[in-house]
Amino acid sequence: MSIFQSYILYYFIVFFTSLIVFLSGLLKQAKVSNSLTKLIFWSALILPVAFSGLRYGIGTDFFNYTDIYYRLTSSGNFINHFVNTRFEPGWILLNQIVKLIFNDVQYLFIITSLLIWIFNFKAIYDNRNKMSIAIAMFILLSTLYNPSFNTIRQSLAASVLMLAIKPILEKRPIKFYLIILFAISFHYTAIVFLPAYWITNSRIKNVTFLKNISVIVGTILFVILTPKLLTFVTSFDSLSYYSHYELEFENFGIGKIIIKLPIIIIIIFNLKRFKNNSPMSKLIIFYFIGIILEYYSYFASYVNRIAIYYEMIQIFILAAIVKVQTNKYEKLLYSAIIVIYFTSWFTYNYIYLNRHQTIPYIWDL
Repeated sequence: MSIFQSYILYYFIVFFTSLIVFLSGLLKQAKVSNSLTKLIFWSALILPVAFSGLRYGIGTDFFNYTDIYYRLTSSGNFINHFVNTRFEPGWILLNQIVKLIFNDVQYLFIITSLLIWIFNFKAIYDNRNKMSIAIAMFILLSTLYNPSFNTIRQSLAASVLMLAIKPILEKRPIKFYLIILFAISFHYTAIVFLPAYWITNSRIKNVTFLKNISVIVGTILFVILTPKLLTFVTSFDSLSYYSHYELEFENFGIGKIIIKLPIIIIIIFNLKRFKNNSPMSKLIIFYFIGIILEYYSYFASYVNRIAIYYEMIQIFILAAIVKVQTNKYEKLLYSAIIVIYFTSWFTYNYIYLNRHQTIPYIWDL
């Protein structure tokens, strides 16, 4: 495809997929057959999976993943690769299953794309009664679709963690921790989401505020002390690979806060209504943890990627804020603001800057 055609393609995927999900939501409100609304919702999966799975050379690390595939499948067994490489057990096993069944590296991209978007779609579907699923889908695709072409392992882990929101809200700790273990099996950094259940669930209501304050302060200290923590962590042989990151403290700026200011304002303006009308209000703390973790970019490139595990919860928060609006004009206003903001975000990052190198799009056909 040409560069211009690639622009049209990505806009079409984001908007048309969200439109299909919106249609499924309208039909549900009209009390149309549940089977039909479910079918329409899941049919929206086809477009993002097809273009993600059938790409060739798209994404900064595309060829790195092909090299890893041949490394993990050409010789040695699962135990050997688990002990002697830096890769997670789930990722090693997935590569070897693709080799055993298909014997074609292209199927690695097809299968991972399918898994990533099934998990993401299911997370939205599981919480469909608590939020606007169309807004959730739009934010999801405009922020996480193009990066999934590049950071495949982390995108897979993040999509698994999306499934953890339901057990957090329903206070089902065993299911939550099983999901965490599954996510870690694809990318070790998913362990940063481990405290999420403890953060949001307290037996004593008055403890929640103090807990949130301590979490924010603790996260700030964690970021500042990272260089020393990394030195300790990489002293272990299994994690020595990450010692190549050179972290140097720089002055923290306010640029990241300014960029996210519209979202922060929406959350603050709706804080009271949100807390009174939605169980998802307890997730707000995650978004601010994500903002703090974003400051890892002032130390070194790529280290701030761990922020995605918390920042992506904005998908649920903002979609739930739209849901709790009782006035149809307010609902329309917030929906419009969110769509404009994330369209601008998507355009600047993935169209103009071509982050993750997804343009021009190339088919593997």
